[in-house]
Amino acid sequence: MAEMVRVNTRISSTLNEWLDKESNETGVPKSTLVMLALENYYQQREVIKSMSDMGAIMEKLEHIEKQIQK
Repeated sequence: MAEMVRVNTRISSTLNEWLDKESNETGVPKSTLVMLALENYYQQREVIKSMSDMGAIMEKLEHIEKQIQK
């Protein structure tokens, strides 16, 4: 697991109230909920990057396939 570091940030009072409620209902600390949400966002962005790379790879493979069929 990567080394953990502290990050300070500001959030809206609405989001803070939601975090309080979610933390109380689940028993998961607010900091953990924020970390999980950020980790989820990070993973989604990485998948999006991979998908764009996959599109380029597919185009190259289709080009090669057309050349082979000639």
